[in-house]
Amino acid sequence: MTAGWRRGSFPSARRSVRRIVAIAIAVVVFAVIVAEVAADVVNSGHAAERVAAQTYVAEVIPVIDDSTTLASTMHLLRDGVTSLDRTSLEEALGSLVAGTSQNLAQLGALGVSAPTPRSQQLLQATLVERAGAARTLAGAIALAIGPTASSPGSSSPTGGASRGSALPASVVLARANAVTLVVQAGKRFMTGDRDYSAFVRSLPRSSRPERLPSSKWVTDPAAWSKASVTTWVAQLSSTPRLQVHESLVIVAMTVQPPVVRIIGLPTTTTTTSTTTTSTTTTTTIPGRTTSSTTSTSTTTTSTSTTTTTLQLPPPGSTSVLLPTTQVSVVLVVANAGNAEISGIWAVASVVPEPLTGRHRGPGMPTRSTSARIGRLAPGASVVATLPALRVATGGAYTLWASVGTGSLPAGPVTGPPKGVGQTDEVKIKVASG
Repeated sequence: MTAGWRRGSFPSARRSVRRIVAIAIAVVVFAVIVAEVAADVVNSGHAAERVAAQTYVAEVIPVIDDSTTLASTMHLLRDGVTSLDRTSLEEALGSLVAGTSQNLAQLGALGVSAPTPRSQQLLQATLVERAGAARTLAGAIALAIGPTASSPGSSSPTGGASRGSALPASVVLARANAVTLVVQAGKRFMTGDRDYSAFVRSLPRSSRPERLPSSKWVTDPAAWSKASVTTWVAQLSSTPRLQVHESLVIVAMTVQPPVVRIIGLPTTTTTTSTTTTSTTTTTTIPGRTTSSTTSTSTTTTSTSTTTTTLQLPPPGSTSVLLPTTQVSVVLVVANAGNAEISGIWAVASVVPEPLTGRHRGPGMPTRSTSARIGRLAPGASVVATLPALRVATGGAYTLWASVGTGSLPAGPVTGPPKGVGQTDEVKIKVASG
């Protein structure tokens, strides 16, 4: 029985071994499958990262190209600014400052992440430095060509002080501040170049960084040294066409009701030459005739007085108005300078003529009116109609019209305004009713 029991246990043992082997094989196969799946997942992840990195590089290329293009404007300002006039200079400065700021905003709106946080930080730092340097350079140039940095007659054509003269302390200080700012701008431009080089090196090889364009703003670091910049600022400060020239003028002045005639105008003498030609025919030989010509020259001199409604009558004349109790002054004001002028005002005043003869006694009061014009760009003009002024029929007045800047005058302006501006004087007389 014992032997029979042992013989019966062999098939069961063989089945257990086969089961164990099958399980082991299944485990190995499962492990292989899992490994392959994991490898596929890893490989697909790497592929996705590679595609994302290459997409980022492709997207930032236009941003970098735009930044590099702005470098030409910077070089124009640094190397060729003395060949510009003030209008062209302001346009170039505005283009540089606005362009670098927009370039930075363009990067922020890209919508594609950099392969690494460091790459993102370095490219952003590049554009931040360039935008900040552009603003600093603009401020330095404005200081260098401003009224405090120039001293008419004290500078030589090469930018130094003329022999036997010294620059005022205010000019020396303004130029020194401008030099400091330009040197700072140069350092920031060069820092931006270094940040860009580091940005390119920080990108993984899978992103194909070799596709990125070169972007170097400063090609000659010596041009941004203090010695070089000092000479450059002196040239800027001594270039007349770059200096601020403010000129606010009254182009025309009219009144309502309109002028009907002008008295007291100088007489005009006109000389007219008249040549008269006559032909006389005489008979000297029968059958033949001869003609002789006689020329007579006559000079006529006439004197005339011009009566017109000039907008700005000459001094000594008087403009006569229709009977009225109020007069409105209309001015055409223009900015004849090369810089924007702000805070412009216009004032008109009627000052009664002194009473004489039997009319001695207290006269009529002086009256004034004013209006704000605001600001005018170089070459711009505006028509300003001031509130009406009270007058009396039969009265004679001196009409003063002024334009200026700053605080609005509280009373009549009968002389040249402080600072930029102009004053005109016209005699008017209101006809009796």
